[in-house]
Amino acid sequence: MAQHPNEARVRGAYDAFLKADLDGALADLADDAVFHFNGEGPNSGDHKGRAAIEAALIKNFELTDGTQALDIHGVYADDHHAVVALRETATRTDGAKLDMEEAHVLTFDADGKITNLWDLPSDPEMHDRFFDGR
Repeated sequence: MAQHPNEARVRGAYDAFLKADLDGALADLADDAVFHFNGEGPNSGDHKGRAAIEAALIKNFELTDGTQALDIHGVYADDHHAVVALRETATRTDGAKLDMEEAHVLTFDADGKITNLWDLPSDPEMHDRFFDGR
């Protein structure tokens, strides 16, 4: 069975993210896209538009000194949605480590542009503590 175009888009975006290629990672982002980061941490909440999304991702990159990695277990996509099962790992600049399962849920518009991404860690409190610097 052929790979769905939205699966290919998602895999390409995550591959670019792993290479620290932010332009490539966000290439298929709709102008009014929103990334929803679960939890109560300093980077939690809704980040709307490319500039806000870039700022949030750069903040995570700086906190982890570029060690944040998203190891994809599977991508499941159709014309309007994608679900990414993954393991997120990172080490903060103070040595604290993160290693947890997550799901990312994405929505697409009719042109294949990403309109929403929900970041859903398996342990939101631990995720918050890591990105909050606690």
